[in-house]
Amino acid sequence: MTRPPHDANNTKSSRRALILAPMLVVLILGILWMTILLRLQVEKAAVIRDTRAAARTLADALATHTLKTVHDVDEIALLVKFGYESAPKAFDLARYQAYGLISADTALQVTIAGAEGHVIASTLPFSGAIDLSDREHFRVHRLRANSGLFISQPLLGRISNKWSIQGTRRINRRDGSFGGVVIVSENPSYLTDGFYNSAALGEHGMIAVLSGRGFMLSRRAGDAPSRIGDVLPKGYATLRKTDPDDFPDPLDHIERVVASHYLEQYGLTVVAGLSVNEALDDYFKMRRVYVIMASAISLVLVALSTWITALILKMLKGKEKLRHLSQTDRLTDLPNRGRIVDLLDEAIAAPDAVGKVGAIFVDLDRFKELNDTFGHQCGDDILATVAARLRATVQGRGVVGRLGGDEFLIVIKAESAAVVVKRIADELSAALQIPLNSRWEVDLIGASLGVSVMEAGDDSSELIRKADFAMYEAKNRRSLRNTPAKTSFVVGL
Repeated sequence: MTRPPHDANNTKSSRRALILAPMLVVLILGILWMTILLRLQVEKAAVIRDTRAAARTLADALATHTLKTVHDVDEIALLVKFGYESAPKAFDLARYQAYGLISADTALQVTIAGAEGHVIASTLPFSGAIDLSDREHFRVHRLRANSGLFISQPLLGRISNKWSIQGTRRINRRDGSFGGVVIVSENPSYLTDGFYNSAALGEHGMIAVLSGRGFMLSRRAGDAPSRIGDVLPKGYATLRKTDPDDFPDPLDHIERVVASHYLEQYGLTVVAGLSVNEALDDYFKMRRVYVIMASAISLVLVALSTWITALILKMLKGKEKLRHLSQTDRLTDLPNRGRIVDLLDEAIAAPDAVGKVGAIFVDLDRFKELNDTFGHQCGDDILATVAARLRATVQGRGVVGRLGGDEFLIVIKAESAAVVVKRIADELSAALQIPLNSRWEVDLIGASLGVSVMEAGDDSSELIRKADFAMYEAKNRRSLRNTPAKTSFVVGL
């Protein structure tokens, strides 16, 4: 009858727990970190989205500021143009200035150049002949009658000796021919300095007004002074067409989220950019908190998992030791009675076990006399020596176990068990005839062997009973022959 393997099931459960505990911790940590990383990704995307919306709002506001500035320049140019064209001989620019028609907040200087390019009048005092015929903003009106308001590249004024951009309008004579140019000079820095707000743009924000003709009217970043007149760097040209996901500024190498607005009527593009690092500052702080929190939780879980694993390992080692002690004969280190019978039950339980399972019952002769004569220590030494010989002889062909006292049981599994058990029994008989070399002056010890092979309907008890009966028959035969030192066996049927 097979014994229920409770210990084996418990050991399997413990080993599963040994694997499942770390796997569960890894799963929890994976979910934890994945959740945090996804959360951080969502937070970062939200920050960038809000920053882009803020940059777009700033770009729209800068576009309004630029349009107003250019519109004011154009109004002054149109007013002076109309007045001069109406009465060129009676026109007095100083009177316009005195009446406040030319605002000092927007215009640095208003100048009228005649058809030959010589300055006729200016709101700033000048002396001598000043020729502007080589200036682009003069030549463009002389060549094209319908050029409208022209905005020049920043240049150094010949009257003011200051850097300015020129908003110019063509003056026509009564017959429509070219009569000169009205020039309104504006400080280019006003386009950005007049708008810049550090609270809105941050320490590393940037605004710029770009000309479609390949130069920069004005650009300001942070607290640095505005830059004017630079050739448009590579990368800035694309801002007129689209807002990139991020914009590593080629001038100061700061990564920004930018938005632009194209002013088609003047061929200008305004750009507002907000520093990515500044925008993400709160996100970085939150990320540090999340990472520290997740790392602390991870350390606690890993420590807990390690502790639990160590406990399970310790328990398994204890169970393994107890199992070994409960299933092993301490004197011979062979499987004890319970274990060898369990192994026989397992072999018999196989569906094709009939004829393939055999048992050899070994009983030492006159062992009690040895114990009585030489003492139990002598008997223990002999049992240990015999057990070692039995195990060395059987090797991998079967399992040797001690039933108790001087009795041993050998379980054999083989295709032709009847042939194999007889062969092994012969080998065992020969092995036990070799002198023991015992220090107790006992060179030989006889043994009786009984062999049985499983037949249909046999269980472990029946198989052991038949082997035991055969062993006693062998013992009786040798007793009749009076050969105590000889080992013999009988096959039990």
